[in-house]
Amino acid sequence: MHQRTDRKQRTESGRAQTTIDFAIGISLFLVVVAAVVAFVPAIFAPFESTDGPQTADRIATSLSTDRLGDPAEPYALNETCTNAFFIQLDNGTNAPATCQFDVTADATTALFGLPGTRDVNVSIRTLDGAPANRPGGEYVAGPPVSEANAVNAAQRIVRFDGETYRLLVRVW
Repeated sequence: MHQRTDRKQRTESGRAQTTIDFAIGISLFLVVVAAVVAFVPAIFAPFESTDGPQTADRIATSLSTDRLGDPAEPYALNETCTNAFFIQLDNGTNAPATCQFDVTADATTALFGLPGTRDVNVSIRTLDGAPANRPGGEYVAGPPVSEANAVNAAQRIVRFDGETYRLLVRVW
């Protein structure tokens, strides 16, 4: 009978889970769930759309490495095609067929295949930020930069006409 009493005391007083154990387990569970909820949207963000800085970066790289020059010599802009690019987007004159971009596009969004809700402004500037001048105006293509919307920008240092310039792409 003595043995039976010990067993009964052991099961009543020696619980396997305490309140502190339960609180620690639930806290860890909630922290893990919060971390998953916080990081899952960031994992899929690059696949959702072309919004944001990656669009400006993609366009700047494409223009500076192949569309306005020779892919064999990246960041060196072809003078004829670069002038034709800005003139085409300024007044609708088609560029020579030998250029690496859509020589019939009349807007930057059409040229880069962006949806109509996006706008792109491309410009060539001196290293100190002043607009570079071309025959008939400045090296600027696309609508004026928006003051109301968030603007994402990317720039590349390029060689053009024997000088060093900044190719600036702004997307909103």
